[in-house]
Amino acid sequence: MATFQKVGNAKQGGNVASYFCTPDGQVLHLIAGPVNAATFLREARWANETWNLAQLEKQSSPAELRAFFSKAHRDRLVQRPQHVPQNNLPDREDWSAEALGQILDGYRHLNAVDRVHVLLSVAPLPPIERVYQNVFEKILSEQISTNPVSVRR
Repeated sequence: MATFQKVGNAKQGGNVASYFCTPDGQVLHLIAGPVNAATFLREARWANETWNLAQLEKQSSPAELRAFFSKAHRDRLVQRPQHVPQNNLPDREDWSAEALGQILDGYRHLNAVDRVHVLLSVAPLPPIERVYQNVFEKILSEQISTNPVSVRR
């Protein structure tokens, strides 16, 4: 999604984000940027185990699932060295992409991992189309581009 060029056979620039979603495209969790296999597996397991725990606890309505995942992401923030106090995160059910971007602007001092948890604790289970641009622009500091790949020879 981000701008990159192809020089010879090598791609230069760009970035990656991995999304763990429900079948209908609601984001349970995401990884912003490239990570090693062990980190990817740990985060995939966390997303899966958190989903399974929500199902075991019969958190089945949309509001219950959002509250459950909001708390799960807030709990992950508290475990981080530079945690965000839980009472500083606003609660709202339906955040626009613009409002989420403004929230993330207030947490630029945090690393990408923590900003992911801020985003998904404020707006748990968002549709992927509501968050992908903020992930690239506000968390990964990349510009979204729909331009075709440029090839330099």
